[in-house]
Amino acid sequence: MEEKEKLRQEGLRLLKEMPQTDKLHIEHRLAEQLFASSVWKDAKSIGLTMALPHEWDTTKLIHQGWLEKKKICVPLTIENRAMQFYHIESYNQLTNGAFHIKEPIADRCEPASKDTIDLLIVPGLLFDMSGYRIGYGGGYYDRYLTDYQNKTLSLASRQQIKHSLPVGPLDLPVDHLLTDDGFLF
Repeated sequence: MEEKEKLRQEGLRLLKEMPQTDKLHIEHRLAEQLFASSVWKDAKSIGLTMALPHEWDTTKLIHQGWLEKKKICVPLTIENRAMQFYHIESYNQLTNGAFHIKEPIADRCEPASKDTIDLLIVPGLLFDMSGYRIGYGGGYYDRYLTDYQNKTLSLASRQQIKHSLPVGPLDLPVDHLLTDDGFLF
């Protein structure tokens, strides 16, 4: 556990200290490659988290999804460190939620069941070559992924990739990892 916490701090520092010009360049490359991929094109419904300032901006992905008439789903954190995704059609359906992350206002949105989200974009701080990740340590996505059956993808800069990471019994890998250099798998 101590090793994961050290790695978590390393990943957080890497993102927070990245020069803004580098971050914007990487975000552009990630979005460009994602939008050209069959993983994106085949998805009719996409689940993703509203990003914090140091994370990869997800508003570009949301706008592109709306332009392409995809359903965009954003999670609301609920008790027992769980999440419920909701379809959003406007930023007016969001409010400041847990951890200063924008979350849906449940009575202004329609709930999205797991089986209706074709592609889930999973956040993380560090990733390995097998698709495992180090997140923020709350386990929200690990819990959600236990019975999620559709495609998962994470976005990362090449600096966020490690050869391997410590893996716990509840950790689940993502199906696809996209970096600014392209898809690793």
